[in-house]
Amino acid sequence: MKVRFGEIPEQGLHYDIHDESWFPDRDLHRMGPVRSVIVLKRNGDDRVLLEGEIHTILAYDCDRCTENFSMELDLSFTVNLEYAPGNIPEPAEHECSLSEMDVMYLKEPIIDVFEILNQQIFLMISEKHLCSESCKGMCLQCGVNLNLETCDCKKESKPSPFAILKR
Repeated sequence: MKVRFGEIPEQGLHYDIHDESWFPDRDLHRMGPVRSVIVLKRNGDDRVLLEGEIHTILAYDCDRCTENFSMELDLSFTVNLEYAPGNIPEPAEHECSLSEMDVMYLKEPIIDVFEILNQQIFLMISEKHLCSESCKGMCLQCGVNLNLETCDCKKESKPSPFAILKR
């Protein structure tokens, strides 16, 4: 879904998006529909403020205990878009100032809404997926899920290399 800067009226545009074709199904496993809301507001001739929300449920395997769990995803985000023909700084040649950090520069005055939704979902999800903050994980010796049962493995404590500091 692409929107030209010139198509955005003074009062802005509001989209309630039910099209899921932009969702990265190859990289993330979702368990339900995806609902997105986008609001576009003009901020001069060459700038647009994009405010959005993404709602869905994702399925993961816990990084500690390997159990499958689902997580509700409710993301809100804001992106400043600026049409800057010929003025887009090259990454290797330009250090961004603080004011430039919140701006996405575009080569043409067209907003690819689906591309921005795709980017935002990857920016917002965490890298570590835990079924709960209190997940105990798996026993390193026998492999039992410590959230569900206890094991009889001996917990050998190795001498700490810092033990000499206690003296």
